[in-house]
Amino acid sequence: MRKTLRCGEFWFTTLLVCVSLWTVPVWAQKPAPSLASRPAWAQNVTPAQQKVASDLLEQGNSLLKDSVFVEAEKKYVEALKHWKHPAIYYNLALALLNLDRPSEVYEYMVASTKYGEAPLGEERFKHARKYIERIEKESAWVNITCASDTTATLKRDGELTPINCAQFEQMLRPGSYTISSFDNGEPVPDTTLTLAAGERANYRLEIGSGRRWSAWKPWAVVGAGVALAVGGRLVHTKARDEYKAFDDEVSRCFTAKDNGNRSCEVSSELGSMRRRADTLQRVAVGTFVVGGAALITGGLMLYVNRAYPQTSLILLQDKKLSVAPVVKRGENGILASLQF
Repeated sequence: MRKTLRCGEFWFTTLLVCVSLWTVPVWAQKPAPSLASRPAWAQNVTPAQQKVASDLLEQGNSLLKDSVFVEAEKKYVEALKHWKHPAIYYNLALALLNLDRPSEVYEYMVASTKYGEAPLGEERFKHARKYIERIEKESAWVNITCASDTTATLKRDGELTPINCAQFEQMLRPGSYTISSFDNGEPVPDTTLTLAAGERANYRLEIGSGRRWSAWKPWAVVGAGVALAVGGRLVHTKARDEYKAFDDEVSRCFTAKDNGNRSCEVSSELGSMRRRADTLQRVAVGTFVVGGAALITGGLMLYVNRAYPQTSLILLQDKKLSVAPVVKRGENGILASLQF
């Protein structure tokens, strides 16, 4: 497991200086104890392999003492090919600490403590455990899974870390990360992952379809536009009927005058009819304007609201079973609780 911690924080700079000036000569000048014994960490390792690993460890320690960290790393890596002894992991961690690679330092420190105190000695073991505990407290752990046809990358400050969709578990420094994804080769909008110090979280990265608004909202605007248009048409028809009735009354009035009546006076009822027709006409025009605007807006909303690929991080909650003994006067038992 490769982890993507960067240095630059005050605590790590201080730790780097202290370890490089104090820890290296104290802890790595000699081969670790029990290197030639046959305990658990020496099982299935031949004497010849032990001899080669011991020689390479000695060479690496000499280089580490002289601050030739890159060459020391090479010696330790070669030694591990012959014998995965905790002391070799430990000294490799010291070399990488000086090469500004803290994520690997953590990994190898953990490997060095696999068999407890015996292969390292008390002081080295305590030093390794303190380093591990401090990093775990000040870092975040994240586990991400995703579909096999998804390609994703974790980005921060120019650093890119590929996400293995089958199983991605890493220790990361706290802060905000960007996840860039591709679904079947097509790019998907980025999403953000924010982690806090000491956090341990499991996520599933999913790619689905997203919209700017709920699908019904643009259609509701279109429907409102259609309803207004229909309403405007009805009002316009009513206004037309009122105008026709007004015109008919005026025509009858002038026809009667032509037949001998002295005057053709506009009655109050005829004036009300004209005013009512004008009002209905204005309402119809306003309704048409608003309905047309709603139709145009709804059409634009339908276009903008097309489905697009969307990345989402779903936080997974593990089920935990806690079992505790229950002791009561006169009875014994076990209490179990399942937490979601």
